[in-house]
Amino acid sequence: MSMENTNGVPVFSDGDVIRLEMHVGDDDGVSKVEARFRNESDRRVGSIYRSVELEDETDAIAVIELRVGEDLPPGDYVCEYVALTDKHGNQSLVTLPGIEFTVEGDLEDHAGPALLNWSFA
Repeated sequence: MSMENTNGVPVFSDGDVIRLEMHVGDDDGVSKVEARFRNESDRRVGSIYRSVELEDETDAIAVIELRVGEDLPPGDYVCEYVALTDKHGNQSLVTLPGIEFTVEGDLEDHAGPALLNWSFA
């Protein structure tokens, strides 16, 4: 991590590894943690999904790593949700948990074409 912006949001650059640690727990054991991050920048809109398999631990630290670069283009990111699944398949969904970060870097065009419209013919 290179620095924080004026709002206390971490700022990362090309080559950085973002390591997000989430303390999770369930009496029956947590088996999976999933998270989706949305890029809210004006030039690029996209999302990144990551999941971590746990060994039905009742109290654990789930670590999600994101590598800044080709798969994580510049922009302001917000976590859309964190989904937690226990060993019985029960799921908890935490929407907008307040996890945010910024990726700085080259805004050169690395994105593919956009779907501008569609219709049934």
